[in-house]
Amino acid sequence: MDAEIERARALLEGAREIVIVSHERPDGDAVGSLLGLTLSLRRRGQSATAVLGAQLPPRYGFLPGASEVRPTIPGETDLLVAVDCAELSRTGIPAGELRPPAGINIDHHPTNTRFAHVNLVDPQAAATAQILYELSPALGLPIDRAIATNYLAGLVSDTIGFRTPNVTPAVLRLAAEMESQTGALAEVYAQLLDRRSFSAARYWGAGLARLERQGPVVWTQLTLEDRMAAGYSGTDDADLVNLLGTVEGSEVSLVFVEQSGGQVKVSWRSRNGLDVSRLAQQFGGGGHEPAAGASVSGAMDDVVRRVIDATLAALASTGPGAA
Repeated sequence: MDAEIERARALLEGAREIVIVSHERPDGDAVGSLLGLTLSLRRRGQSATAVLGAQLPPRYGFLPGASEVRPTIPGETDLLVAVDCAELSRTGIPAGELRPPAGINIDHHPTNTRFAHVNLVDPQAAATAQILYELSPALGLPIDRAIATNYLAGLVSDTIGFRTPNVTPAVLRLAAEMESQTGALAEVYAQLLDRRSFSAARYWGAGLARLERQGPVVWTQLTLEDRMAAGYSGTDDADLVNLLGTVEGSEVSLVFVEQSGGQVKVSWRSRNGLDVSRLAQQFGGGGHEPAAGASVSGAMDDVVRRVIDATLAALASTGPGAA
């Protein structure tokens, strides 16, 4: 990794126009990493642009730098950096617009394809924001209150408030260090985990009304009609999958979200040790052992049955009491 860090530092220092991208339907780690790195590069006098292939979800509007995210890549770009993105195709940006090819890939997904010239990938990290925060001194990147607030948001979001199995004492000490710089933990926690819009709550209602269960698997569906009826502007599940994970007796929870163009977004959460990233890979996706996702082509009922069957089979193969 030391050699990769030095190569990344040289690429960053030698670039004139840097673009940072992340994955479509961005979560808090994607947004926090995107904004934190963009602001850090700007603080040392470089030109850096944060780009998302779709509109930034309003819930992240409180983060420093959120108002400056752009939807397209500037033509004068000479270095592309991808953060929290296991595959470059997951940016949702047309391949023809991804110019030049990715120079640096910074991520913590075990399913990362190492698609860039330089790959700073650490699957043991709790969040990509953690990697960026810890590597900033080695990369010659400054950290101030605004930058640390974004990285803290990424860490809080991807650990669901420090509740995931990869939260170690070191991660908690890192969060404490970030909090000492920002004093923003309470606001970040409230904005990302405790509060949701009225439309998101209505959207949840539609999903909860369809809640199903088969053995240790709990799931629901959200349709395009549900989204329109609720007035929800996002294309995700508004974090409903994390609520389903609290159902007593459930080992795996899933939410199926209908997308335009005959696609269904599938989100898995596991709390019994089942590696759902392997399930996601079967359907063209990826993620982490306890949390993963995929976009699957097909009609909703067909996708649900295929995915539920595969999930039940995977659970059965782990054997009784597996963890």
